[in-house]
Amino acid sequence: MRLCDALGISRGETVAFVGAGGKSSTIRVTAGELAGSGLKVIVLPTTKMTVAQADSVGPVVLSTDGRQRASQAETELESGGPVVVGSELTSKERIDGVPPDEVSLLCKVADVVLIEADGARGKSVKGTADHEPVLPEETDLVVAVAGIGALGKPVTEEFVHRPELFSVQTGVGPGQSITARAIARSLKDGSLANLPEETRPAVLLTGVTPGPQMSAAAVIARELWRFGIKKVVFTSLTVEENFHVWMP
Repeated sequence: MRLCDALGISRGETVAFVGAGGKSSTIRVTAGELAGSGLKVIVLPTTKMTVAQADSVGPVVLSTDGRQRASQAETELESGGPVVVGSELTSKERIDGVPPDEVSLLCKVADVVLIEADGARGKSVKGTADHEPVLPEETDLVVAVAGIGALGKPVTEEFVHRPELFSVQTGVGPGQSITARAIARSLKDGSLANLPEETRPAVLLTGVTPGPQMSAAAVIARELWRFGIKKVVFTSLTVEENFHVWMP
């Protein structure tokens, strides 16, 4: 099963990826799958993206002018692969994002727009700040990502982005072990807390492999279902080169 199919991404949609635990890898793989089906795919940050992440996806278009940005992206899309779009280089390592109110211009030239809508600094889970995620009004689907590898680990900066906020959102104190319910709660009350009314929520648990991790992921899925989040997908992405995808 392809990841884009499991997540339910369709032509004409704008999809935002939020959370932690392999968000950038998920976007790269999903963009490749969709482009491989003949769709014109734009990937963009609404916050920031590293140059290395952008280069792993495809050619990069940068402009501070919204219309020029869309025109250049349309030209690059003729090559057939995904195109990354941003505003400008803020340093040698980072690309500044596209303002949310200018994403609609890019939706007109692409079949699917994939958005990296927040950051996690490579951690497995995160506490979500009040200003996150940065979502345009056009967002049809928000995929909240979390790494199963955080389960049982302590709430520290080693495993959690913004551990103090994670503790507030989950009730698991600093240094205490991260539970399945805490991961589910961090997604429901953090990454998916303030979605536009018509936006569909989904959760992707990464790093899942058959055995104990699969059982643990199933526990998290049940917690998410209790919270009303029906679309949950498991993947071994981030721990296996030839990853697998499961629907619980």
